[in-house]
Amino acid sequence: MGTLDAAIKDWVNERPYLKEIAQLHEIITTIVEGDVAPEVAGADANWGRTVDEFKKGIPVLRANEINEAIIENAANLLIEIIDALTAASLPDKIISYSQQAQAIFHKRTDLPGQLIEDVLENNSIQNNADLEEIDEGFIVFLAWSALSGALKPLKQQVAELLNDHQWRKGYCPVCGQLPAMGHLVRTEKGRERDLVCGCCQMKWRYRRIGCPYCDNSKQEQLKIIGLDDEPDLRIDTCEKCKCYLKTYTGEGKEQVALADWSTLHLDLIAKKHGFKRVGYQRYEV
Repeated sequence: MGTLDAAIKDWVNERPYLKEIAQLHEIITTIVEGDVAPEVAGADANWGRTVDEFKKGIPVLRANEINEAIIENAANLLIEIIDALTAASLPDKIISYSQQAQAIFHKRTDLPGQLIEDVLENNSIQNNADLEEIDEGFIVFLAWSALSGALKPLKQQVAELLNDHQWRKGYCPVCGQLPAMGHLVRTEKGRERDLVCGCCQMKWRYRRIGCPYCDNSKQEQLKIIGLDDEPDLRIDTCEKCKCYLKTYTGEGKEQVALADWSTLHLDLIAKKHGFKRVGYQRYEV
């Protein structure tokens, strides 16, 4: 975590308005990155069928029943995150929500797992009266944070699958959600583009030119909003669907630059230019 901590510190020093959200992110990342997720891949007897569905464009988590080990590990991570947030120095609202959730989880030990299942299935919490005083977006955000760690073995397996089977879809090959970030990478073929899922944080290769949200490839409708003071960041926009994709064009700062929270100022700039964000947004602006 030392290298990442230093990278976050450097990033925030240049963008002090991100200090509070960086603190939240550091707490969560410490827990998620420190977790050793149980292996779930090779033991899946239905993996062959999953691969067949994957080839048809169906994300892995939609192609088969979700492994119980993933649910259990994500639920445990969710509890750990909540416990850590209650003891942290963060805005009062976050502390209050965390304390309420902690008390509820102690009473209902089945609830964290249920929440993880709800978020995977619907990206929301399904009519849960116990949590009605807690902002739903906060719980969904923490659930996806936990899942990003619990899904690590599965994401590694899908990454290997992508070596043999091109995906080239505008949605995540693991969970089916939409991308939050793009990254232009240097390869032997030149500059190619990766997308980063806004939910589980999976990365996958996508075509260099084109809108991942509406599949528009007409270059005259695809514009770039550049930032004079941040040459390694830009906003790719589509005039057809009026959506945008935040994109990192540099190298060496991927862990921070592709984290979504670190480029909230790009979301504000895109909105001021009349573009909208689609898909789940982990960090509201």
